[in-house]
Amino acid sequence: MRRLIQAAASQSMVLDALQAETFVITMGASVQTLRMKNLTPGMLYVFLLKQNNSGGNSIAWGADIRNGTAADPRPFAVTVQSFIADTGGILKANLPGTWSQ
Repeated sequence: MRRLIQAAASQSMVLDALQAETFVITMGASVQTLRMKNLTPGMLYVFLLKQNNSGGNSIAWGADIRNGTAADPRPFAVTVQSFIADTGGILKANLPGTWSQ
């Protein structure tokens, strides 16, 4: 079973990989920078970005998060992006992110 954390978007976010492998972020605001800590190399981490009824919110993946897709800006849209942790605290997108409503 994968552990899941739900979080509200904020301007600057730091998520702890010791607490979960799946992160559901409700996009009621744009995220200017998202960072991760305590990554385990080889582990799969999944992000679900859920726009609110207004949409238009964006995410800026932190410098240690590579090739993440932009959030679908449409109201109620869901963006799914998965990453694999590498050594040195780096997350690398393993597939292109997907958009859906």
